[in-house]
Amino acid sequence: MRTAIFSIFLLSISSLSFASGVYKWTDENGVIHYSDKKPDFKSSTEINVQTGSQTKEALDLQEQTQQLNEQQELEKIRAQQAQENSTAEAKQKEICDALKSNLQTLMNTARIRQKQEDGTERYMTPEEILQQRKETQARVDSECGGQ
Repeated sequence: MRTAIFSIFLLSISSLSFASGVYKWTDENGVIHYSDKKPDFKSSTEINVQTGSQTKEALDLQEQTQQLNEQQELEKIRAQQAQENSTAEAKQKEICDALKSNLQTLMNTARIRQKQEDGTERYMTPEEILQQRKETQARVDSECGGQ
């Protein structure tokens, strides 16, 4: 364990020794030059270059970008929910319309044929029609609400 810590310490010190400065000098034509190597033939000034944290403006820009991305994601979710709600409402209206149509048939028709499980048809009795009217009216009331 000590060896590992010591190795990390040595690596961090050695990386600092390789870090070189930036040098600035002016040539005979008055042109300013910058280099990471100290010129042998001219006097130069070492410039302290600091790398630091991001500026407040850069942080603000990142926050704004993140907020914009979150807002766009919310808008996508809202649009998807609106589409799902629209589809569900259309399906509910279709069911309600079918129930109302069935109820009208049960109210206005005296003889109603009903298909049996074996494929044959028979006429419903007046009691069966009355019972079916009550059940259908209850479904219309519960599923259609105020429609």
